[in-house]
Amino acid sequence: MSIDVIHEHMNQIMKTKIGTIITKPILIEPTAKASQAITMLSEADVFDAFCRHNGSTLNVNIRDLLQSKDISHMNIGAFLHPIQSLSENDTIENAVTIITHNRTRAAPVIRDDEVIGVVEAKNILKLISELDNKWIKANQIFTPNPIIINKQTPLGSARRTMVSKRIDHLPVIHKDKVSQVLTSYHLLQMILPAERVGKRDIGSKKIRSLESQVGNLGTNRMASCSPLDNLNQVIDSMLHANTTFCLVLLRTGLQGIITYRDVLNLLVTKQKSTIPLFIVGMPKEDNASIITSKFTKVLDRLAKVYPDIQEARVYVKKVHGVESRYNYEVSTVILTPIKRYIFARNGYDLSKIFDEISGRILRNLAKRAKNRYKFSIRKMM
Repeated sequence: MSIDVIHEHMNQIMKTKIGTIITKPILIEPTAKASQAITMLSEADVFDAFCRHNGSTLNVNIRDLLQSKDISHMNIGAFLHPIQSLSENDTIENAVTIITHNRTRAAPVIRDDEVIGVVEAKNILKLISELDNKWIKANQIFTPNPIIINKQTPLGSARRTMVSKRIDHLPVIHKDKVSQVLTSYHLLQMILPAERVGKRDIGSKKIRSLESQVGNLGTNRMASCSPLDNLNQVIDSMLHANTTFCLVLLRTGLQGIITYRDVLNLLVTKQKSTIPLFIVGMPKEDNASIITSKFTKVLDRLAKVYPDIQEARVYVKKVHGVESRYNYEVSTVILTPIKRYIFARNGYDLSKIFDEISGRILRNLAKRAKNRYKFSIRKMM
């Protein structure tokens, strides 16, 4: 599936103004307790909360709060992190960049130094569902072989997996079938004091400790599809079930999972280069334009010795960090007619990460290209 074709297909969505899909934000004071934030997110059934402080927009989300150890006394300030913001005249493309880069489910909208709204990933999916996406299949966009657990898995282990892997969904396998899906929302309820546990959690009255097993905790309200179902069917299934995931099943066997992020990754930004280059989640800070320009030049050099390359994709994710220092995860996919090459790096310096990936690409692919296009003296005689 060519990203170039999808880019043209999704272009009208990407250029759409965000004004029609701005919704009410969940706002929190930077001095609030972490337990208050959890209660607010749970009651509103949302993933993100925002605030303005010293001219910056700050975000906290359910996945961040999973790291809490003493939730009753910790201040929310330990979990707040800066996030880019939108104006009311911005486009869906800019909103997707913020959401995918920060791995949130909403992007904040600012007016007069106040957060006046958010653009939610769910509402962007609704816009995508209005297109004819029947030619985009589930097996082309899903995340294969998702991490799974069973009913005997300790909740503490599930929590560590979610925090370290930065994921929000763990399918629970029982008798070779998915019985439920444990989400970051359900685990977060286990951190709250007992009297604050939400009523919607399956088994919440019986489980009070992260030392307990998963058991029946999770949601059995699961969207599902087959590998050959199309994108419209996938999104409709998620919206109908009001879930943030769709399980890809073959008969009863789990093949993969599709989340909001997998769908939003289709709304990529195209760069000007000899080789078609698409970037998902590149932040606007950190000298992003300079980094992109340098990487584009690397691909232009590569195209001269490896003309078979069809396109390149780059995915940039902000994983975690301390105060203003963040860990970035960058993966690059180079597509050729017969093979796809994947180069990945992570670290705190985005420019250095791209330099390391660029070096690996040039060393590996340029060397292969020279060997591939070297004339054989034996065949010429």
